Amino acid sequence: MKFLVKIQKHQTYLYFSLILIGLFFVGNALITPKITSVTEKLVRDIVAGNLKAKQNIVQFEFNKLYQLENDARIILQNKENSTFQELVRKLKFSYEISLSNPHITNSFIGLLGDDSTVFTEVIASDLLDKTVLKNRFSLLDFSGKPQVFNRVVNYKGGVYNRITLTKIVKDGRKIVIGYDINLRKFWNYFTENYRGDGGYLVLTNSEGYCLLHPDVEFVGAKLTRFFEDISVDSILRKSDKVTSSYEQIEDRFSQIETRSAYLELDVLRYYKTVQSGSFSLILIVSFPVDIYLNESINTIKTYFSWISLLALIVFIAMIAISRYLLRLEFSQNLKIASEKETLRSSNETYQRENAVLQLRQLKKKMNPHFLFNSLNSLHVLIDIDTELSQQFVLKLSEVYRYLLDVRQDTLISVKQELDFLKQYIFLQEIRFGKSLHIRIEYDANMKVLAKKIPFLALETLVENAIKHNEFTKRKPLFIYVIIQEHQIIVTNNYKPRKLQDHDSHHLGLSYLKHSYEFYQNNAFKTEINEGKFKCYLPLLTITESSLPKF
Repeated sequence: MKFLVKIQKHQTYLYFSLILIGLFFVGNALITPKITSVTEKLVRDIVAGNLKAKQNIVQFEFNKLYQLENDARIILQNKENSTFQELVRKLKFSYEISLSNPHITNSFIGLLGDDSTVFTEVIASDLLDKTVLKNRFSLLDFSGKPQVFNRVVNYKGGVYNRITLTKIVKDGRKIVIGYDINLRKFWNYFTENYRGDGGYLVLTNSEGYCLLHPDVEFVGAKLTRFFEDISVDSILRKSDKVTSSYEQIEDRFSQIETRSAYLELDVLRYYKTVQSGSFSLILIVSFPVDIYLNESINTIKTYFSWISLLALIVFIAMIAISRYLLRLEFSQNLKIASEKETLRSSNETYQRENAVLQLRQLKKKMNPHFLFNSLNSLHVLIDIDTELSQQFVLKLSEVYRYLLDVRQDTLISVKQELDFLKQYIFLQEIRFGKSLHIRIEYDANMKVLAKKIPFLALETLVENAIKHNEFTKRKPLFIYVIIQEHQIIVTNNYKPRKLQDHDSHHLGLSYLKHSYEFYQNNAFKTEINEGKFKCYLPLLTITESSLPKF
């Protein structure tokens, strides 16, 4: 029964809590699709960057493997070769360079006889058996232009990418350049040096024979299942347009969603032609859908739900605690009120003294400063000029946004500091009217605005001038901010107040002095000369070499 009475008594708070919970679920339902969309875009951008990285890696490595073929083809096509001996010398030089690649084997350069099966001369060779060479050239084709053959073969228990280049030179002699790339040896090198993060990579030649695969057993096999849903020709015809965003990834990669037999998962599979030398290779990268997309989205949604729920619980707990404290305070106030009613006559003096003490404490907290003065000025201005008072509020908000900005360093550009100073000047001129005149003068080109000065340097000097000098409408305070190529000079007529806080005056100058000392600049100085106070602020151009060494 007591429980039901309490429910009825506090039903307002119950309804409020239920509304909060309802708003929580509504907000969660509205925000979750946005989070899903942003997460999906982020994941797909990561995928796009991963695809481009894998393309660059493959292109870089196979350019090295096909370098001998590329160099030999260029040498054979070069019409500037004056003699056969010069042609041979260039080919031999390129051949010797290729021997430094540990994945190239069975390489040679030689001349063939008329029957195209018998060597008349071996220019360079790694001691291949000539019988083996004879069998290799039984099906070779010769013409005026260099003919290139790229095959994947099994030889003596190994898998090789066999490259052969043939050409008939001007005097009728036939030149053959050939070498094998040990694909299993290259697979060991590739897997050790490049991690398989971000989807697994498969590489085939233009006929679909595997050159790279996460499983070495597939190297050298024809991967027909990869081209069941998309043809090799369509991949080779795909545009090679360079883009940077995921929305345009279709311009670079062919994409399908399929089932991976290797991973036994649904994957997003991307195809791209990679041109290396005169050969077109097909790069295939597969990303598991559940791992790379759904799992990431679900994880973030779960985290968001927990954070939202925790925020709701904290908020409700704060309301409950606040209500408890209010009830406790109300109960205490009732008790105090009852005691005050009984002891009114004897407690009047105490209440008066207590009120005076609270007022003094409040005045200590709200000691005259910029905000207090600005609000006073606004109070007066509202009745005089509504439009100007609105501008005043906007300027004041801009000033405090600038002051409360969390900064990583103590420097700021001259332009930003001047923009802030103009807001600050507006507020002070509203407050002091004709008693205060502040001017900004330029004695340098606009490039000076990109240089640096300490944060709040100009505001500190202007505030010091206002705070520590006596001035009236008849004898106003003049402050000049003169921007030169290498420094800013702030000057004002000097008439110090009779009673002032000297420590407060020196605190700002000490901050500026120490800021310049940190950046190893000793040109900051102040002086009083001919009734004027002057401060010289050096302009800084910060580079890595100018930063202090620790």
